[in-house]
Amino acid sequence: MGQVRLLKKMAASRLEYRIISYLEAHNTMSLATVGMEQPHAAAVFYINRKLDLFFISSPASRHGENLATNTQVSATINEDYGDWNAIKGLQLEGDVQQLGRLSEHEDIGAGYVRKFPDVGDFFKDPDELPDLIAGKVAKVRFYKFQPSRIFYIDNSRGFGHREELVPDEVGTAEESK
Repeated sequence: MGQVRLLKKMAASRLEYRIISYLEAHNTMSLATVGMEQPHAAAVFYINRKLDLFFISSPASRHGENLATNTQVSATINEDYGDWNAIKGLQLEGDVQQLGRLSEHEDIGAGYVRKFPDVGDFFKDPDELPDLIAGKVAKVRFYKFQPSRIFYIDNSRGFGHREELVPDEVGTAEESK
């Protein structure tokens, strides 16, 4: 029994590595939220730290309002494919928490600017920004998406090929806190 468990953990570690590599190679996550009205999907840029994803958004956005009442989300990360056999991507389920103002998380902000240099102004002193931009940036918050289940889709390994990773089973969730 111990050897079977070890083999499963090794397979999960290899899958975790493939998932993290995929996360690092992509930029946009389609985030699905549910609120008082209808389900809603929004594309957001993200950075990752291992399996945790960080994005910025306004609490006044539709998905921001939904997250204020229901933190459970699903998301996808994928490319736009023209060939069914080439499809690869991620399906994620988990919980999102608002972390606070951009200025309160300089370490996450630095990673965000490394990946998305065009948003560097978001992290400047608000007094250095034009009023219109400063007003919008003041409303933006960091959010953290911590997946509880991740499915890695890879049709190159067979149509509908899907592997599941539960982060707590490989210890990643504990390590990334």
